Amino acid sequence: MKSLRLLSTLCVAGVVGCSLPMVGRAPAVVKSTEPAVATDTVTLGPPIVQVRDFWRSSVVSVFAWDVEDAAFGLRAGVSRNGTIVGGGRLNDHQLYMTPFYAWYMGGFAHATAEPGKPLLRTGWSGDPYACFYGSHCAPIDAVGVRIPDALLRANRDSLVVTFHTPRDPWTITLRRELIAAFLATVDSVVAETSKSAAVRLDTDGSRSAGRGPESVSLRAVP
Repeated sequence: MKSLRLLSTLCVAGVVGCSLPMVGRAPAVVKSTEPAVATDTVTLGPPIVQVRDFWRSSVVSVFAWDVEDAAFGLRAGVSRNGTIVGGGRLNDHQLYMTPFYAWYMGGFAHATAEPGKPLLRTGWSGDPYACFYGSHCAPIDAVGVRIPDALLRANRDSLVVTFHTPRDPWTITLRRELIAAFLATVDSVVAETSKSAAVRLDTDGSRSAGRGPESVSLRAVP
């Protein structure tokens, strides 16, 4: 079974920019004259978490990924009333990856994180602001699967997602630090947007009070 974490780590070491979602040659590996040493763990730095809150946008987006494994990450969308909508379904998040890595690893027919419970696929998505924030870029284009919020919270130590192909399956491991940073930020955005929505409702109610029942606004909060 192939692991995307190993492939991505080799890619960062061997090719600058290999994590960008461009379909090109396979990742190269730098050959070393030093004897290989087996290791069970790879030391990774703190994850990158971005909150994208654009004026007049109906959704606040949260992105999280590891610098050393920039080819995949987690994405959430939170509506202005505090509802998680980022995975295409209420209370779903998205595990995304670059199309190049999905292709290189062999693609996938479906994915699972629990036996007998396939994860729903997401469509191809683009990110025009992939390199807009700082020096670290998210994928310009991405594919992936939906991750239920409850599943992610129940596997805070780590979550292994298996992608099944007609041949060998392969995996992506979401490590503890990435999940923790992602969920903490999502919870903060949910709390803030819920609070702002309550303030708007109170303001609308105060403005409509005293003008008679016929003047009460029934518009949805964006």
